[in-house]
Amino acid sequence: MIHARGFTLAETLVALMVLSMGLLGAAALLLDSLRNHATALRRVAASNLVRDMADRVRANPRGAPYYHASSSTAPDCDEAGGCDAMQLALSDLVFFATSAHALFPRPDTEARIEFAPATGPATPARYLITLRWSDARNDAGTDSVALQVLAQPPVAG
Repeated sequence: MIHARGFTLAETLVALMVLSMGLLGAAALLLDSLRNHATALRRVAASNLVRDMADRVRANPRGAPYYHASSSTAPDCDEAGGCDAMQLALSDLVFFATSAHALFPRPDTEARIEFAPATGPATPARYLITLRWSDARNDAGTDSVALQVLAQPPVAG
């Protein structure tokens, strides 16, 4: 009686099929992780932009009433005098909108600041800074980042 050594063709094909199924699964996991990484990078960039805008609002408390306006062109401030509070607020809004559209170039990207004025002398004003964009990879189709900022009212004098 002779014992066969080695593999048969059927065993080799089954092993090759099992290996290729494992490799396809690994490739699918890699693509999914890359997609999720890209989404996370977009959310981090949006969060950084919203946080930057919050810092700008806090740095310009006298420009509070102007942060809810909309402006498409930045004011021209001269080198000697600089910008007043209104011009700085409008300049910040233009920066926010152009940066948002640079990060998310789709036309339905929305960068918005909602302002709720202070109701008393010691009550801080509230700003809701929202950045909303379309994301085809997201099940809902849109994604957003929002941040509520409390800004102290300007001190008189």
